[in-house]
Amino acid sequence: MITAIIALLLYVSPRAAADSLAGQVTIYRDTYGVPHIAGETEEATFFGYGYAQAQDHLERMMVQYLDAQGRRAEVQDFQALGDGYLHFIRYEYRWDGDYLQRLLRTKSGVAGNRDQIPPGVYRILDAFARGVNFYIRENRTSIPAWIEEITAEDVEALERSQYFRFYSIHDALSKLPGSTYSFPHLGSNQWAVSRGKSANGRVMHAEHTHMPWANRFQNYEAHLMTPGKLNAGGISWFGSPFFLDGFNDRITWSATYNNPNIADVYEEKLKPDDPAKYEYDGRWRAMRVEEETFRIRGPKGLETVTLPLYYTHHGPVVKMDRTRHRAWSVKLPNFENTTYSAALYGLMKASNLAEFKAMVARQWMPRWNLLYSDAKSIYWVHNGTVPLRPAGFDWSKPVPGWTSATEWKGYVPFEQYPQVLDPPSGFLQNCNNPPWFVTPHSELKSPAPYYLHSPGAALNTRGERLLNVLSENRKFSIADMIDLAFDTYIVAADIFIPLLERTNPRDEQARRAVALLKEWNRRSSADSTAYTIAYYFGKAYQDLFAGQFSRFNSPERTKIDIGSAEEQKMAAEALREALNRLEKRFQSIEVPWGRITITRRGGDFPMDGTGLYGVLHPDTGIEQEDGRILCNDGWGHVMVAVEGDPKEIWTLLPYGQSENPSSPHYNDQTILHSRRQLKRFWFTPSEILDNTKSVWGKRGRLSSIREQ
Repeated sequence: MITAIIALLLYVSPRAAADSLAGQVTIYRDTYGVPHIAGETEEATFFGYGYAQAQDHLERMMVQYLDAQGRRAEVQDFQALGDGYLHFIRYEYRWDGDYLQRLLRTKSGVAGNRDQIPPGVYRILDAFARGVNFYIRENRTSIPAWIEEITAEDVEALERSQYFRFYSIHDALSKLPGSTYSFPHLGSNQWAVSRGKSANGRVMHAEHTHMPWANRFQNYEAHLMTPGKLNAGGISWFGSPFFLDGFNDRITWSATYNNPNIADVYEEKLKPDDPAKYEYDGRWRAMRVEEETFRIRGPKGLETVTLPLYYTHHGPVVKMDRTRHRAWSVKLPNFENTTYSAALYGLMKASNLAEFKAMVARQWMPRWNLLYSDAKSIYWVHNGTVPLRPAGFDWSKPVPGWTSATEWKGYVPFEQYPQVLDPPSGFLQNCNNPPWFVTPHSELKSPAPYYLHSPGAALNTRGERLLNVLSENRKFSIADMIDLAFDTYIVAADIFIPLLERTNPRDEQARRAVALLKEWNRRSSADSTAYTIAYYFGKAYQDLFAGQFSRFNSPERTKIDIGSAEEQKMAAEALREALNRLEKRFQSIEVPWGRITITRRGGDFPMDGTGLYGVLHPDTGIEQEDGRILCNDGWGHVMVAVEGDPKEIWTLLPYGQSENPSSPHYNDQTILHSRRQLKRFWFTPSEILDNTKSVWGKRGRLSSIREQ
């Protein structure tokens, strides 16, 4: 710690000469606008990355930074402060508001604990910020006046904000008494096959992130190169310098959302005549009370409001009931840490399994299923930062805060986390399922009763599909991996088609619908009329029989008695309603799915995925009055990587690299998505130079790297 402090004191930021790194980096844009950034030093490379992100997404980045600082209301309105100060935005998967950001100390916590940031990581954060600032200064007259330059601390604050609100705070606030919010369905897929399961004898690794296409978790793809130091590609969230999913020249890694029980709520007893004090082990303690002044954009300009922030020794107070003399505070893992950037940077730098595991074992990342591969091995860990909790309490609810008997006793050691290396099955997979489904006969169990939020969770349809396909007695080619990435097999159809056949419909329209379903390949596709019927059947069934449709998308489907007259009656009624809706909206029951589900991005493009039946390839969105579905959710990114020399990678961003409608990279990947195609991610200097369309900086820099 002392060494780090001294190093930071000796480090003088060259911000005053912010141009210095610009001459040490080159940004090569390929045919899809992906920046391949080559720098003489890592600082120069990350400077280039900040500049490249700003070129494509400056305003969205800057809103993110203001958000992390608790200042978004300055450029938006009072709602950005927080509706009731704790406001959940379902589409963005997060609790929202400037008040919550200040309460969580996302920016002030960085300033107060800056010495925790390793000096090398701080220099990278600073360099990234300088790259953003360099772009801002170059374009000052053409960008909004509210955009300000940023600091290294702002970048780390954004990383803290992402972790707190996407991970920790959700776990805690879901335990509040009277909580009415439900976390939206999250999906991501990852799988890898070993050399013995691969047709070419090489390890292969695939991932999908499933994220909305226009929120804070939109992805940005890039490639960072520093000779002898770094050669990594992957995806970042806007404003982040680091890859959550990615690869370097030695390894590949991916993340899916998991559900370890990592945060808690403590119910506090307040002193009746002095509610700023709370009971603890028979004595009264004073809460820490801070005041924050917020500036809010209003009709008359900026207005100010000053609000109190309350803390017990457990953590921030998120709810207070003075009538009942109660308060509720949240305890979050790593609340005072500023090591989130260091964790992601460590994954990017790892060159082998030992280094990868050593970084994860530091427990700086509160959650994520992490899948790893290299040229020889595949490995998976159900990562988390799970507290060691005393027995005798229900940790799914608020626990007594007035006794030391409920204090955490550290964290579950990394060695006890569910993990698998090179299984006999030859494959690993996770689709947000509990750890014991990662591979057949894994024999994994939860290390403690409170480890998972939902210890009895069942296998979902995506995990079921992957387990079935990867368990087949065959070896997989690259084409097979890409096909599986686009897979839309409807597992539920294995039950509802035989059920509908048993209904023996009498009217011609229903008989035609059942005939189409019998001939159908049980996949959603843009040209499929049968899937459109299946989709409308599922929606009608949901509407008519609340709570019953979910059986088709769970292992419970095998318990549906297709010979039951009652089951047949419900299915027939849902089919009739589905056909009526189709006829009313489209004047036909035979409507191609691609006419209904589209992506609108510089044109209308038919999509073939679906969110209704939990397929591997989801395309979801908002249904319009005319019946069409405008996709704005589903894949956030796709990657298929083949390990070895040379490493080969295929990727896709479903919306493209740029948010500028006039850019050719606004919808070029949307077109690929509509055609069920991935693009090559160019990785070697020769590949990059052969596919470069534009250059910022010294053009010959990559040639010199190639010669090295």
